Amino acid sequence: MTVEYSLRGVSIEQFATIFEPEGENIEFNLTIPLKANYRDRMLAVGANIQFSEDGKTFLVAEAFCHFEIREECWQELSEGNTRDVVIPKDLMDVLSRIAVGTLRGVLSAKTDNTPFSKFYLPIIKIQSPEDSEGFLWVKL
Repeated sequence: MTVEYSLRGVSIEQFATIFEPEGENIEFNLTIPLKANYRDRMLAVGANIQFSEDGKTFLVAEAFCHFEIREECWQELSEGNTRDVVIPKDLMDVLSRIAVGTLRGVLSAKTDNTPFSKFYLPIIKIQSPEDSEGFLWVKL
């Protein structure tokens, strides 16, 4: 099944620099949050990153890409007009990559010419859990 969609907007939900780290023990945690609006056939796929030093968060950024799904495709994904949506793994992988790339740009723009510009989101491989069976279920 081919799902047709369009990017309708980007929102920066969080951006904060809390303190400037002093050491080299820097870690980051990346999550992919998901929001949906059944009525408007919209999926918001986000990327959230938190940088920490010795377990203390010093930089947080989160951005969402807002995708509108073509009506015929939405009907197929929503299992007969229920409020459950089944997102094919391949589609979720693509939308996640777009969201992560968008967050990478947000980090670059927001930290340009600051001491935080050295903290960036590297190129990473996004993988779905092995037990996902090719779909992600979203209860709306």
